[in-house]
Amino acid sequence: MTPPKNEQYFSKRPKSELKVRKLFESIRKHTLNLQTSTGVFSPENVDKGTRILIENLILPESYPGMKILEIGAGYGPISIWLEKEYQLQNQINDNTPPIPNIYASEINERAVWLLNRNIITNNCKNITVLKGDFLDHFETLKEKGVTFQAIYTNPPLKTGHATMLDLFEQAMDLLAPNGFIQYVHMKKLGAPGFLKKLKIIQPDWFFTIVRKKGGYQVIIISPTKFEIESKPSTGYF
Repeated sequence: MTPPKNEQYFSKRPKSELKVRKLFESIRKHTLNLQTSTGVFSPENVDKGTRILIENLILPESYPGMKILEIGAGYGPISIWLEKEYQLQNQINDNTPPIPNIYASEINERAVWLLNRNIITNNCKNITVLKGDFLDHFETLKEKGVTFQAIYTNPPLKTGHATMLDLFEQAMDLLAPNGFIQYVHMKKLGAPGFLKKLKIIQPDWFFTIVRKKGGYQVIIISPTKFEIESKPSTGYF
């Protein structure tokens, strides 16, 4: 069955026929056991942008009550990788740092269904799924005083820069004082221009291109400056 012509991976309710498949993806020390399907983003494999982002993720040192957010989680590769990495650090570190609370936001209902299944399959116990449009969750998170030490995203580029800017502006407002946003953007889809627009929103913030690879740029934005290794060996600072 051919998906409807106007169906996008960020559609709330995909109408294409459901065809589930399994993926086993090895990325940066961890194997992800994932179910995907038609009607979601990159169902055949973890896409190149997401893989490059995971390979270059900077992770904050965990502390009690720390929260992390992923916007546009899809079927879960980034959020699941994050929990697996923090689980590993918890096992090998004598100080047994706590595993942070990971919030995974996703609008596509089919992707949410897969995400919940993948959370269970990969034995993740610290991921909270935010179903629906992230902008709809923003006010609730703001009212509760929830802040995030790190926010990660492979943003939905096909929604257009205007929608993406709204997402980033809300995300900026939920950062902890020394937190950061890390995202990946394909250069030919306007990465330099979008970065300029972000600088207009927050002219006093710091903007760092962590990595350029395969036509993608991995970028960190933060209200405070910190040093980042060009090729992080551990992923921590």
